[in-house]
Amino acid sequence: MRRCCLLICLILAVLSLRAQDDMVLRDEPNPTKDSRSPKPRIPRKRAARYTQAQHRQRTDPKVRMRYRLSGAVGWLNRDDKIAGTSKMQGLTLDRPVVLGGTVAFEFLPTGRLESLQQWNNASIGLAFSAFDLGQQHYLGQAFAPYAYLNVPLVKTRRFVFGLRPGIGVGFVTRTYANTVPDDLRWEAYQVTLKGETKSRQIANISVGSIANAFLSGGLYMDFPLRKGWDLTFSLAWQHLSNGSVMTPNAGYNMFNAEVGFAYTPSNSPRGFHFHEPYTKVPHSLYDGVEKKWDVEISAGGGARSVYYRDRDWFGVAALSLSAHWKPLSIFRLGGGVDVFYDGAYAAVCDEFAKENTAHVTYFSKTYLAESKLSNCFRVGVSLQPEMVLGNLTFGYHLGIYLYDPVKNLEPYAEAKKGLKRGIFYSYDPLKASTYQDGWFYQTLLLKYRCSRHIFVQLGLKVHIMKAEFLYAGLGVAL
Repeated sequence: MRRCCLLICLILAVLSLRAQDDMVLRDEPNPTKDSRSPKPRIPRKRAARYTQAQHRQRTDPKVRMRYRLSGAVGWLNRDDKIAGTSKMQGLTLDRPVVLGGTVAFEFLPTGRLESLQQWNNASIGLAFSAFDLGQQHYLGQAFAPYAYLNVPLVKTRRFVFGLRPGIGVGFVTRTYANTVPDDLRWEAYQVTLKGETKSRQIANISVGSIANAFLSGGLYMDFPLRKGWDLTFSLAWQHLSNGSVMTPNAGYNMFNAEVGFAYTPSNSPRGFHFHEPYTKVPHSLYDGVEKKWDVEISAGGGARSVYYRDRDWFGVAALSLSAHWKPLSIFRLGGGVDVFYDGAYAAVCDEFAKENTAHVTYFSKTYLAESKLSNCFRVGVSLQPEMVLGNLTFGYHLGIYLYDPVKNLEPYAEAKKGLKRGIFYSYDPLKASTYQDGWFYQTLLLKYRCSRHIFVQLGLKVHIMKAEFLYAGLGVAL
């Protein structure tokens, strides 16, 4: 009996020693694993949410705004086709002086636009600009609400130098319709008034509609002062036109210099432009998965007018198949095939018109002796760089026509004698807007992704800054 008790005590002692050894081994770090980063004691998903909340609480203040107020002085580009030249009645300045001002507020992007901060801590702005265009009767005033980006290129503690592109809507008080005399509404731009021997312009021939597209691009510099105040300078090019939706549509090109002040409230990080970029938690429309390649199909349509005397509208359309490579979260580069339809080229010039002709044009730019549907189609290939800002995409596509029947119909005088051109041919691109389109085209695109595979778009097709047509449509990302 005594031997049994001793054996039981011995077994219990051995088991106790083994249990203690196991506890010590579990407390010691495993030499095969990294001991510098112990595993969290909470579930993985809960840890991710906790980390993101803690990160935002430490780095993101509730409000990060900056307010800017500036004045502007500049001029309209000198061009005989722009209303405001010395050819106009009662006007003596070749370059009308432009005076104006801008009020804006800027903020650092968050949420789905956080990736924009990778561009040296870029910021987004919303602005309202007002301009007096120099001649009350012919030019009047212009007003433009628009959005823009501040993209710093050089950042020091003493100044910031960067780019400021913007896009919005522009409204003007003077158009062709409210400056031309009623009895000359459908006459040519140059007329000889009663009692005069020389012809002259009689109205604003630059803008045909009150509402227009507003494009802005320029350089800016910010200098920090004290207590959240900054001194700001900028040089900007600004353009107003309607994309040939309503003619005449020569448009305004303004070159302005601005000076003003910006203020960052005390509840925002003072002078946030001068801070180092914040480290953000990745966020994506694709639930954290960024696609390197995208294939897209898009289509859109609209209407345009060619010449104000035609009193006619023509249907337009665009179809595109493209592929894009996305090396950065804010930029992608692609290429594609474009098909365009412009119903204006199915019209017939007035000198060839007959009684049963449906569409007639008085614009002597394109030699249209007969109505052909084939003249309405163009096919090209394009290089497509695009900037991606969350769900928004801005694109500036550069294309070359592979099929273009219009190239042998312009300019009018040469086409009347007969032209046979290849893909590339010589022409003056500075005069392309007046005499011919040429073989080089551009498309400005704004896209908004509604879901993972569907997006809406607004596009403007141009030839060396001369708008051909504006269109809107839908697209599918495969």
